[in-house]
Amino acid sequence: MKHVWSVLCQKSSIDFENNLVSLFECIEEVNLVFNNTKNATDEKIIIPVDWQLVSYWIVDENEKEKFLNLKVEFIDPNGNCLNNHEYKMDIKEGMKRLRGRMTINGFQVTKSGRYFCKISRMIENNFLLLSELPIDININYNLSNT
Repeated sequence: MKHVWSVLCQKSSIDFENNLVSLFECIEEVNLVFNNTKNATDEKIIIPVDWQLVSYWIVDENEKEKFLNLKVEFIDPNGNCLNNHEYKMDIKEGMKRLRGRMTINGFQVTKSGRYFCKISRMIENNFLLLSELPIDININYNLSNT
């Protein structure tokens, strides 16, 4: 099994007539503005936005596995894991390629900076890192003296 690509987006759809996937609102950067009276630092802020991780894989003709175990981690600029999701995709016999869509409800941030969505695959009881998708998070506070 070979990982070809992964993309973070807010929505995706598959046209069942021709099996084409469409990705909408791809995520590379997120700008957030909060109306607060003080600037919070290194506190976890939950952003109520659903997002999807869409991945494309090529199945090796010698593939013996019947499923693909994956782990997705959302890492903050300090290297802390804020979210950790594991999921399994079935590999049906005769498949030559595989697409996966994982929906994640909301995400946490701690501060402005570059975050990473790390994708790993279970191989021989260990997770092997396959890809790191960068996401730049910009947090601004609209401070008021009221």
